[in-house]
Parts: sequence; C-alpha cells; structure tokens
Amino acid sequence: MANFFQSAHPVLVKILTQEFYVIRGPENIKALFKSSGACTSIPFVKFALGHAFGLPAKALSLYDKDNSGGGHVPHPGSRVEARNRIDYRVYQSLIRFLEGDRLLPFWYRFADNITQQLYCLHDCIGSEWEYRDDLMKVIGDEATVSIFNALCGPYLLSLNPHFLQDYWDFDRNLQTYLQGVPRFLARRAYFIRKRCLDTVKVWQQHARDHCKDSAISADSDDPFWGSSFFRERQKMFLEMDGFDYDAIASEDFGAIWALRNSVTAASWTIFEIYRDPELLNSVRTEVNTCASKDVDGRIRFDIDRLLRLPILQAVYAETLRLRMHFYIIRMPDRVDINIQNWIIPRKKVIVTPTTVAHMDSEAWSTGLKDEPPIDQFWIGRFLRYPSKGGHGNTQPHESASTPIFSTKEHEGSWIPYGGGPRQCPGRHFAKRQILLTTALMVSLFDCEILGEGRNVKEDFTLKGFGSGISHPAAKVPTKLRRRDGG
Repeated sequence: MANFFQSAHPVLVKILTQEFYVIRGPENIKALFKSSGACTSIPFVKFALGHAFGLPAKALSLYDKDNSGGGHVPHPGSRVEARNRIDYRVYQSLIRFLEGDRLLPFWYRFADNITQQLYCLHDCIGSEWEYRDDLMKVIGDEATVSIFNALCGPYLLSLNPHFLQDYWDFDRNLQTYLQGVPRFLARRAYFIRKRCLDTVKVWQQHARDHCKDSAISADSDDPFWGSSFFRERQKMFLEMDGFDYDAIASEDFGAIWALRNSVTAASWTIFEIYRDPELLNSVRTEVNTCASKDVDGRIRFDIDRLLRLPILQAVYAETLRLRMHFYIIRMPDRVDINIQNWIIPRKKVIVTPTTVAHMDSEAWSTGLKDEPPIDQFWIGRFLRYPSKGGHGNTQPHESASTPIFSTKEHEGSWIPYGGGPRQCPGRHFAKRQILLTTALMVSLFDCEILGEGRNVKEDFTLKGFGSGISHPAAKVPTKLRRRDGG
C-alpha cells in the first residue's frame, strides 16, 4: 500500500472488483486541480448522502439522472430540466452563501455569538484555576453552539437541546454509515442518526409554521430559519423531482455536519498554542494589536487585521497540515484527462489523500539543519524572515524582521480545502472562525494542560480518521482561569 503512495506518477490500484488511480506530488496535484473542471463529484456525493445522511431513494435517483455537468451551461445533449440540475444548483447555493454577499451577515452573527458564549464562560470561571476534564470539548461546545445559532437561528437547539451531543456522536460514527454496517450491528449509531434527522425536521417544520415575510430582515435572514440559506434551499429542493421534507432534512443535515471541520480545527489550534508558552506569548502579542474594548467592556477584534497576522495564520495553516486527513476524490466525466503527460481515462476514479501530501518530507523540506520532523507541529514551515532569507524561527520577536506568512511555496502540497473549481466553499468562513475563536480564547483565559494531555495523539482508528480534521485519541484534561484583562 505504501509503495503506490510514494510513486511520482499516477498509479492504478486494483482492490477486489474496485480500481482507482492514486495521485501524489505537488505537480501532479496541481495538474489534477487544473483539470477538475472536466470531473464530476456526483457519484461520491450521492454515496455520502445515501449512506451517511439517509437521503431517500427517490431523491437519490435525481443524482443518477443529472448528466448536465457542474457548469453554468449544461453539457451538450443533456435533457435534464433546469430545475432538476441538482449538482449545479446545490453547489451554487453553497457558493452564494459562503462566498457571496450572504457570508458577511452569517459571519457577523457568528462573531457576536462566539463572543457571547466565551464571555459567559469567562464570567463563570473565577480567577483561581478550575479543572475541566477535556479542553477540546470546552472549545468544541462553545464554537459549535455559536455556529448553530448563527447558521440556523436559536430554535434548532432550543427545540432540541440534545442535538449538540447527538451531532458529535453522529460524527464519531460516520465511518459506520459510510461502510454500510448493518443496523442490527450498530443500533445505537443508527438511533443517533435518526435523532439528528428528526431534530432537523422538527426545527424546519417550526420554521415553516412560524416564519412570515415580516420576520425577514434587510440581510434576508430571520429568527426561525436563521440564515437565508436554508429558507431558500427549501424552495429550491421542492422544485425538484423526488424531494419532500424528509429528503430536504437529509441534505440540510449534511450541510450542517460539514461545519465540524472548522470546529475541530479551532480546538487543535488552541491546544497547540496553550501547550507552548513562548508561542502563546507571541500569539497574544499579535492579537492584542487587533483588539479594542467595546462600550460593554468586551474585547472586539478587527477581523481584517486578524486575518493578516503572520504567526496566528502560521499556527492555523500548520494545524490544518498536521490534522487534516481526507480523501480528495475526482472522476473525469466525459473526456480523458492529462496529468503530467499521464492519461487517465474517463469514468476512472482518482484519489488524492491529504495526509500523503501533508506528510511529503521532500515537498516540505526547508533545508534547515534543525528543521523539526514532518510529523511534528512547527509553524516555521509557513514563515519567512526577509533579513534571514529563509524559513524558520518560531519566535519572530527575536528576529531582526517581521515574519511573512505564505502558503504559495506549498501549492499542491498544502491542500486542506482541496482545489480547482470545486474547492471547499466554506474555507473563508472556516479561517475566520478558527482565528477569531483562537484570539478570544487566548485573550480571555489562561490554560494549563495537564499530564498526558500535553502529548495527546490523534485518533487514527476508523472512528476518527478519514472524515477531515482528526479527533484526539483521548481527553485533554486542563485547568482554566479567566484573565482579568479580558
């Protein structure tokens, strides 16, 4: 298995009745992304929606019938009605919300929510150390609730208070669903999925019953649906053949679940900072330059400046490099594609594991003698110091110049969001969410990670690997206290 992950050219792999091409190496990956416009993701989206999110067969069949392509103009010869172009329409709904003018209202709601959540925690924790049995859960719960409220409004959780726990239980069982484990062998896993889908149905029925035009704000959002995203998708899906409220709930639960990556990434980012006192001091110094006190005495961050901080960005980028474990899957739809003069026939599956790209020691080598191993966290991979002429040094305040953050040198090697025309549309929100949550945590709280928690490993079992950002293999016990300057 390891041999074909080390090949410099595409390798055809055959396992029983299945075959696929494996691609690695930055130049090959860049070529794949460049050719991705000729690829389709429909078979893989259909598989995930059917196996993991329980999309009913009638709605699933629409994916089989959609041969119109992902572009604005349907493929020549396609007879799919415009209303039934499910692949194109679903992706465009994501683009409008996460990359268009709808992103900012969603972002502002999240920023208000996470600030409120963390200040409530700040007010509950005293100036003396308080024990918490898992730092990752503390961060994860606060961030998840904030995202739910910003995305779906307050009723998703208020009508279904168990959903926060069910959501993460579902996430830990994802591979059970994707592998098609029979229900009688995983009764609790399927019970959890049913509760999650029922939660979405209850919330959406409540929104349909109570949302009136007068409740919709100038930015198109409302307190019942939350963002305009879900309200507009109701109309879109009901125009399609085979869709009813149950099918819509499956699609929308899939969209809600996808936010888990930014939450787990924020938890790992904060973990890495708290376990390195020098890095913590550097990050606090940086984020303080973007902070101001509002009239209510709470910290507010200038997000545009926060997004340009080199050390904070480097922590974010290195966290995604080290913790993202996902398979980028493509399939040429109508034509063969050329990967560095290697021809991959149409209808053949192409797999690119992010883990292999992110652990490629040749691609990530900086040439420094004291460079940490590729499997260790080191933000120097993303920082350059002009006066030194190279990478390195995680302590910029000791350098003669301000560091410069960049991922350009790692194009084709740093691929946590995929690439090409279908690059993850949630990447803009994810970065903002991770950086703001991190800035608030380090500003409001002191944290001491205890015992073996400092060296917690990733969960590489099937319950924790392959779905995106990894989970820790164990809890991270910690002591927290509030910082009075917060």
